[in-house]
Amino acid sequence: MAKNKVFSKVSSAGALLTLFAMVLAGCGGNSGNSSSSSSSSAASPTAIASAPASAESDWAARKASNEKAGKVRYMTGFYFGASPPDLEVVVADELGYFKDLGIDVEIQGGLDSEGMKFLAADKIQIASAGAPSLVIQSVASGAGIKGIATFGAKGNNALMVMADSGITKPQDLVGKTIGYHGALPPNYVAMFKNEGIDPASVKGVSVGYDPSVLSSGKVAALTVYKSNEPHIMESKGFKVNLIDPGDYGAKTSFGVIVANDEFAKEHPDTVTDFLRAVAKAHEWALANSEQALDMLKKRSQSGYDLASETNRWTVESKIVKDAQDPKHGVGWQTDTQWQNEIDMLKNAGVLTKTLAVTDVMDNQYLNSIYDGTNLIWPNK
Repeated sequence: MAKNKVFSKVSSAGALLTLFAMVLAGCGGNSGNSSSSSSSSAASPTAIASAPASAESDWAARKASNEKAGKVRYMTGFYFGASPPDLEVVVADELGYFKDLGIDVEIQGGLDSEGMKFLAADKIQIASAGAPSLVIQSVASGAGIKGIATFGAKGNNALMVMADSGITKPQDLVGKTIGYHGALPPNYVAMFKNEGIDPASVKGVSVGYDPSVLSSGKVAALTVYKSNEPHIMESKGFKVNLIDPGDYGAKTSFGVIVANDEFAKEHPDTVTDFLRAVAKAHEWALANSEQALDMLKKRSQSGYDLASETNRWTVESKIVKDAQDPKHGVGWQTDTQWQNEIDMLKNAGVLTKTLAVTDVMDNQYLNSIYDGTNLIWPNK
């Protein structure tokens, strides 16, 4: 897919620091930061609570403040694939939610690995990352960025095995070969260790992105995304099963919105309202999936596999819903989620620098957009 050029970061204007306190006074209190593990029970869709009339003048001033922040450049994590939060960002742009809040957003298709680099270089302001681990490793390398929302409180990766292989649990993989991309991810190492298995007792080989290496018998298991390779295999008539590392204590999450530290510090209201628009778009997309996917298709600069992207959104949006904390709105993230990721990276030897959760994650912006599970949205 062709890529748009990356633009330079715009100069920042002063933020309206005290405004949101007045808005919240009219809208009701916010939930505090939680360090508890996210619930795996299904959550009902986030309700939209309009701000009272008394806050209208505050919203007008807030919108003016957001307009002064200038253009906000956002890079997607996998071009225009139908994954949270990228689908929601496109929907928010198409439906005018950003415009309603005075935010001028420019969306660029890309990859999360390059997005973290552009964030660190101040060339974009906000981006998405497939998992917290990418954010953590970027911060360890000196990037001034933080995760400000995480859509999937349960991981989207798994080990895929053939249904007739007889492999049903990690112990069945001892002495067998696992195919992976580049290196075996830390959560798989953690899964084996949690089950008392020496990771060295499981052979590993770097393979390409064609899942037929599994059906051909070249590997006994393959690291995959739940929303991608299983669909490919099943569309070809193969029956497969998944082994989820999260079921063995190696919990991860996915769909992270990441912000440049300096931009967030200079324009906290703009970052907060960016999340507000994306959260509103999420609920619309759940109810209007076909239209949302069509919006993504129009943005794509190459062939768009609508069937695959429909499957991606179906699988990933269900994970988001099923793992959402019922006490919080979509995007909620916890200290525990991020600490788990830090610990797995350290135990796998990938992370050597000591990092605190506060170095890599910040919930202050997400805290401000909800009254309980109700999204706070201005009156028209």
